[in-house]
Amino acid sequence: MQFPRMKEIREEKGLRQKDVAEMLQVTKGSYSMWECGTDTIPLRRLNEFCNFFGVSIDYVVGLSDKKKYIGLKPDIKFKVTGENLKKIRSKKGLTQTKLAEILNINQPTWNRYENSKSLILTVVIVDLAQKYHYSIDKILGKDKD
Repeated sequence: MQFPRMKEIREEKGLRQKDVAEMLQVTKGSYSMWECGTDTIPLRRLNEFCNFFGVSIDYVVGLSDKKKYIGLKPDIKFKVTGENLKKIRSKKGLTQTKLAEILNINQPTWNRYENSKSLILTVVIVDLAQKYHYSIDKILGKDKD
């Protein structure tokens, strides 16, 4: 999954891939694969990237043209994330099985996300946010607005 804004944001600050990789405490190769879309950046690392550059996750993944929300919190709220995922599913009138099918994952995996047993994968939350027009930052409890 490619997020072209990662490169734009990095280059705006005059940083090299190596610089960002060091900040994220990963190899340059890992960061390079995330930036070019060969591999998908894990959600926690994406959050660290966004915090470092002062931008919203929604902006980086292309869900919004707004770079930053007022009062954006730095941390992913794990329990809030699970509660928000459950609310979204309920509002859409979907069972766990049906939503898991729509997102191309299995129901036990979705259940772990809703019950805060596992942090949702980047590809899954981006797909969910795109399909149902939700803010990733809000789902993760980073934005209260």
